[in-house]
Amino acid sequence: MARTPGSGRWQVITHPMVHRARFTLVFQNVSGVATAPLLVSAAYYLGALAAFSIGTLSDHIFAPFWPPNIVLFCTLLLVHPRRWWIFIAAVLPAHVLAEVQVGMPAAQCTVAFATNCAVAMLNAWGVRSLIGGPPWFGTLRQASLYIAITVIASPALVALGGAFVPILGGGSPADFWTFWANWYFANALPATTLAPFFLTWFGSPGAQHPLGRRKAEAVAVLFALAVACLAAFGVGPDTVKEGFVPTLLYLPIPLILWATLRFGERGASAAVLVVTLVSIWRNLSGVTLFSGGSTEDNVLALQVFLTAVSIPVLLLAAAIEELRRAQLRLHELAGMLLRAQDVERRRTAKELHESLGQDLAAVGMLVADLQDQTTASAAPKVQEISNLLQRALGELRSMSYLLHPPLLDDAGLGLALRSYVLDFQARTGIDVELSLPADLERLPENVELVAFRVVQEALANVYHHSESAIARVHVAIERSPGTRRVVFKVEDSGKGLPDGPLLARLSFQNGRSDTAGMGLQAARERLRLIGGQLQIKSEVGKTLVVATIPIP
Repeated sequence: MARTPGSGRWQVITHPMVHRARFTLVFQNVSGVATAPLLVSAAYYLGALAAFSIGTLSDHIFAPFWPPNIVLFCTLLLVHPRRWWIFIAAVLPAHVLAEVQVGMPAAQCTVAFATNCAVAMLNAWGVRSLIGGPPWFGTLRQASLYIAITVIASPALVALGGAFVPILGGGSPADFWTFWANWYFANALPATTLAPFFLTWFGSPGAQHPLGRRKAEAVAVLFALAVACLAAFGVGPDTVKEGFVPTLLYLPIPLILWATLRFGERGASAAVLVVTLVSIWRNLSGVTLFSGGSTEDNVLALQVFLTAVSIPVLLLAAAIEELRRAQLRLHELAGMLLRAQDVERRRTAKELHESLGQDLAAVGMLVADLQDQTTASAAPKVQEISNLLQRALGELRSMSYLLHPPLLDDAGLGLALRSYVLDFQARTGIDVELSLPADLERLPENVELVAFRVVQEALANVYHHSESAIARVHVAIERSPGTRRVVFKVEDSGKGLPDGPLLARLSFQNGRSDTAGMGLQAARERLRLIGGQLQIKSEVGKTLVVATIPIP
């Protein structure tokens, strides 16, 4: 049964129950709940025809790749267990029709259907119980459990019954373990190839890892992988020297790794499926590397090879997905921290201005009254106290403004930047040239806050690290069809950042914290939260920080 919403094993980034509910709704709404079993029955029948079209390899064994069980397994995985019997009953006529077309007797057909249902149900029950809902390959632990259930335990157990199908057809009981191996790999292989492709592309939320602009790259990689597989599996062992056979087998590996590293679990599942389909097709249509022995031995060698390739690729994809999700969670936590920091800065600035600032102002007025009543000898000390109070009040106002400028909320980004630049010049002695567009209107609150913080961090970096006497701040609104963005450029004439532009290493240098990098890293994280970008170009005599923020 499905885990409760509080189950920790289901919580990766968002609750998988939501993902399962979404896909189940889509699955059932294809043409209505009543017709869903008919669709599954049709898919089961087409899967059987596809398996037979790949080829019944001889009179002694059946197709080496059996998709119908994967159709039933994925269906049972995605529907409530109380409805399993409906779909099992729906695929029975499809199974009988497919097997009758290849001349299978009734006894064999019955055992074959029973074992097909058994492996599908065991797979679905095990995955639902130990993994839960999607993403099923989101972590290394989930992928390992999936392999242990669907590739090792369930097919190995049910193959003890599946081995009797060829025996009932006249096979020798002495070949029981050969039949067991054939049935086992015929079900284990699609569990590592076809099922992951379906579950990652159609059974998981599509918005998590959209290909976006990388669609052309994905198509090119898969096409190149198909060509590599045609070259690798399109020659026989007598065509090439024995020492070059491993080279041909390794030929698709770089492209498989490329698809896995670039596109995660979806790329891995698609790459594995391409290798499986092309290799089986080449093996059944001509002479291939797996043609050195009997038909049964050749098929078994191919099944072992494909299963051995698929398992580590799926585990690698799961490890990559787990790392990606950890990075997303880290970014989420960083965003939460920055938002909490902004809220606390706003509150602290308000308290300093309205409470402590007013108290210091009142003390200043009292000291001014004392100056008229004090003796001549005490007048210098009273005046010194007055000067100290005025200085403290000025520093308090600057601190409050640096924490959160009230003009940003009241008057907008333009006036807030002008006021900040004037105060920055007075505090640091650095001459700052500010250029603002004449038509700069009020921007969304989060855009104005992030823009102000980016300029603030960039100018702070100029003051603390560049040793430049001048700085330039240029703000522009760029327009293109359908989009607008605001661009901020902060430039100085200082010594430049260490190690050139620092690029990705904005937080640490040589094992020690880099304060300049930390400020720019915070600016980059703020921009990332609202879809902005930060670019840094630095050399001796010039450092340019460019921030681009899309305007909703």
